Amino acid sequence: MIYQPPVPLPGEHAASIMYRYFQMTRFTKFETMIKSEYNSKLDSPRRLWQPAFLMLAESFSSKYSLARFIEKYTNITDYSLLLDESVFKDSSVESMLNKLSGFKFHNALNVSQDVSWRYCPMCAREDDEKFGTTYFHVVHQCFYKRVCRKHNVLLEKSDPYHFSLPPLGTESVAASASDMKTEAVLSSWVDALKEIPQEERKIRALNLIHQKICIFSYDRKNPYHVQRVQYVQNRLAKRFNRSHFMAYFEWGALASGLYPLNSVIGLMGFLDPAKNFHPMIYLMLIDLFLKQDELDLSMQYSLASTKAIERVPPVVSPIEIEDLINDNAA
Repeated sequence: MIYQPPVPLPGEHAASIMYRYFQMTRFTKFETMIKSEYNSKLDSPRRLWQPAFLMLAESFSSKYSLARFIEKYTNITDYSLLLDESVFKDSSVESMLNKLSGFKFHNALNVSQDVSWRYCPMCAREDDEKFGTTYFHVVHQCFYKRVCRKHNVLLEKSDPYHFSLPPLGTESVAASASDMKTEAVLSSWVDALKEIPQEERKIRALNLIHQKICIFSYDRKNPYHVQRVQYVQNRLAKRFNRSHFMAYFEWGALASGLYPLNSVIGLMGFLDPAKNFHPMIYLMLIDLFLKQDELDLSMQYSLASTKAIERVPPVVSPIEIEDLINDNAA
């Protein structure tokens, strides 16, 4: 139990509350307190759940249920947006959280938003003036956000090696019109997905993408299958290189036929329902291939079961092979 934790500030992340609690303790280093007292490590937002968070939640149990604490003070619901809950089947909440603390997505691609805690320099100054301290906001840690929508500036990254509260004095960089458009589009996709029951989100999204690219199975001995997969992978690579998604990943410049699109974790790997990739990869595929009205239209059809192999009735028109050939020739 954490006794007398600081009162959470508006929109504050649990990791930030823990740091302000550390400032009230006898420890000289935050890392020392976190490791020795709570067996935790808060070096990046991707560490979804830590024992320290459960201790903190218990301190606020008279005011918040565990579920409400998670929703209000962490980004777990962002990272579990398209997570197959069968991974945690028959688990208690505490057991599920323990599994999440060690969960690793099936991808070797780096999502840059996971590397560092992020903050808005203008929010930091306002927070310090109003509350006497800076702090990390939950909304700024969403992996699909790069812009502070309050001030329309790009979020800055904190020191990736030592956790501390946002510094003062950092110059803010105005977000471009493209940055703000991307922010709005990705946020609207997340909002649309959250309207779908969690057990159906991944099934519906992957099935719609399969309909769009017209690839439902892959036989390496079938020349048509091999050709179509390669055409679609090449189109994805080209679209990625011309899109706003470059800023969200740290995997170098892509070109047609190069890693990772023709690797063992290429397009077919991304669309394997048995694997759980980083949700940013799914958002990228959804945004590049689908329209929101197509996702909305799929909700008019009920699924007979929640098995990932079940297909949504035809909703979207597939990409014609001639279009893929012309696109690859361009």
